[in-house]
Amino acid sequence: MFRPNGRAAFFDLTHPRRSAHEDMALRDALAGHRAEGDLVVLVVEAGRPVPEQLSAGGTLLRLPPSATRDLDTCTSVVEAMTRLCIDPASCFGYGDPCAGTGLLSVVGNPRVIACSADSSRLAQERGWPVIAPPSAV
Repeated sequence: MFRPNGRAAFFDLTHPRRSAHEDMALRDALAGHRAEGDLVVLVVEAGRPVPEQLSAGGTLLRLPPSATRDLDTCTSVVEAMTRLCIDPASCFGYGDPCAGTGLLSVVGNPRVIACSADSSRLAQERGWPVIAPPSAV
């Protein structure tokens, strides 16, 4: 699929533990990107199930399990953007910087799902917007 001038949203679902509130924030972000017609890409490790509440209507990017997961995520996302002819500046990335910054560092519009004080601090240091779970609002 060739998507010149298209947008994509990459969701890092490799972090094994997220609260229900974080999943809700991700679902809201997914719904917004789907409504805009953006390509939605769910990044998961091979062998791990995609959370049912997040799985509908997305392209799956499965990563092999490895000790270099953050590097693998970064490489896989850059490769996907290249193959899809999508400018990284028009891409969004959602994830937890404490689980790794690979995905967030290669897209033009990183968004942090704040799951801890450390995540929020790292996001603030890098100037990345924080998507707070609904319980934090």
